[in-house]
Amino acid sequence: MNLRKLIFSSVLALCAQTFAFVAPKRPESKDFSWRILENAQVEFDLAHYGEAMNLANRAKQNRCAEVEWEVYVLEGALSPLAVRRAGEFFDDVLKVLRERDEHEAVALIEKYVNLYGVDFYGNSVYGMLDWVKAKAVYPEADFLIGKIYQIEGEFGTAYNFFEKARLERDYLDIPDTHFDILYSMVNLARESRNLKNYEEALLLILDSDPRFHDTTFQDAYMRILSLEIPENADRFFMLFRADSSNSLNALYELGNLRYSSGKLDDAIRCSALGTIEAFTHIYETLTERDTTYSFTTFEDFLEECGKYDDILEWCESNHVWEMMFQMVDRVGEGGNSVLAENFFRKISDTMPDAYWRAEAKAKLSRR
Repeated sequence: MNLRKLIFSSVLALCAQTFAFVAPKRPESKDFSWRILENAQVEFDLAHYGEAMNLANRAKQNRCAEVEWEVYVLEGALSPLAVRRAGEFFDDVLKVLRERDEHEAVALIEKYVNLYGVDFYGNSVYGMLDWVKAKAVYPEADFLIGKIYQIEGEFGTAYNFFEKARLERDYLDIPDTHFDILYSMVNLARESRNLKNYEEALLLILDSDPRFHDTTFQDAYMRILSLEIPENADRFFMLFRADSSNSLNALYELGNLRYSSGKLDDAIRCSALGTIEAFTHIYETLTERDTTYSFTTFEDFLEECGKYDDILEWCESNHVWEMMFQMVDRVGEGGNSVLAENFFRKISDTMPDAYWRAEAKAKLSRR
């Protein structure tokens, strides 16, 4: 009798588990996580931080529900033997899925292939499935939540959310948001006066800049800056190019940090590389607007910059003029007064920014 009861109880438990499973519901467009997060951003911009927090957390929940449905659809479509026999390559699997009228699965696979390409998943539909399973995170939502905590003065919690968003950057809808997250970490560390986190965040930004790690390139421009040859003020800009628009402010701040720590050589390397990258960006813009323009002298370049208001605004917002001045000043402090003086003469005559022209003239007068 006890055995019959045990069997009956086991059957009931199994049935309960069977009937408890409910297929995930396909998300409605109005509940898409990105829509909810857009509303959260609107509330954040209006300084409605409590509502922004609620919506950001709701966006994270909805992202989980979306991923749950996508995994359910994909696993259901990929599990039949006929599909598994097709292998793992996208073309082969998609052919079988179309023959089986698995329209939802085909649409999902094509969506992610169009976004990232087959190589992103190792040309494996099962690699893509694993990636989708891990996509339940929502770094953009964590980033916004971190900004809310920062405004409320919860710096430690804010930094943790920024760090979480950074670590999950592979699932950002817009990959370049990664740099927004990193610069927010920089600003937060500076605001909270956490020098360790401040330097680490700056170095994380510069990890993506190949020239920052290219010691051969750095040694080459440092040699030009070390020679007491006045003409090197022009040769410096003739010889070197580096394109990395996301690094400028990190190089500016790291250069200042290194300088304040008494590391003059490192400070020169940072300000010089920042100057080269800014020059490269501006030079490419100038040549796009005027195909006849080519670099001749530093003075001519500065005069050409002064013709365009948007270039001047970009230079001011990215500390370009200040970084050029710092490079020259630090080169002079390092002992090369000949080159520094020639640089300062050019800056004092043609720098579009009146403040840095005046600063250069003051340097010359003291010399």
